[in-house]
Amino acid sequence: MKNQVGEVDLEVKNLSFYYHKFRALKNLTMNIKRNRILSIIGPSGCGKTTLLRCFNRIHELHPKNRYEGEVLLDGVNILDRSVDVVRLRSRIGMVFQKPTPFPMSIQGNIAYALSIKGISNKTEVNDRIEKALKKVGLWNEIAHRLKMDAFELSDGQQQRLVIARALAVEPEIMLFDEPTNALDPLSTSKIEELLFELKSELTILIVTHNMQQAARMSDDTAFLYMGELVECNETNSIFTNPINKLTEDYVTGRFG
Repeated sequence: MKNQVGEVDLEVKNLSFYYHKFRALKNLTMNIKRNRILSIIGPSGCGKTTLLRCFNRIHELHPKNRYEGEVLLDGVNILDRSVDVVRLRSRIGMVFQKPTPFPMSIQGNIAYALSIKGISNKTEVNDRIEKALKKVGLWNEIAHRLKMDAFELSDGQQQRLVIARALAVEPEIMLFDEPTNALDPLSTSKIEELLFELKSELTILIVTHNMQQAARMSDDTAFLYMGELVECNETNSIFTNPINKLTEDYVTGRFG
């Protein structure tokens, strides 16, 4: 049976995370729903990016980092050492604050991502490149110059290319860490519109410091403070009728 919109996609159970001896996340438990946008908010240093990076295990690039607890995807704890990290990262893609194109052509960026997943048939690769670029609204802008160096694109175009690169491998979940922070208002608007359209196909988690952005584009919001999950609820409830006084103080600008 096909999964329904709003079903739990990721289940976080008693998740803690340590940078060597420092405990950055403390016993987080939450459900992340399918085909919705979840904004993760909170003051600087509260653990937002740390949490986001747990979902595709980027922290393991540093051997002294460690997890406790579980993050379940399809009933499997993705933090378990037996889970194939390369396959996991094709299922759960990530886009960072600053655009991170590879030092190669526009089409090369997407083709390389596909090759990691074992997709090398030229026709399929070209079809996926076109499809991904159309999804992010870049095809009409750059279809005639696909062999151009990706760094010749504007910052906003580079960020959309990075999103296209992630989408080409058909992920189920996308993680965005302040994806519009370095962009101008027009590029920001385009990215927000894109994410809103993408949620019909996948689940989206976004870290943002921008309260207006969280309020206008997310279905659900999680508020973190000092490594703890204070509250996670529908966005309208978080901003208009929060359960916790700490949440109310933060979203109304009284601290942080």
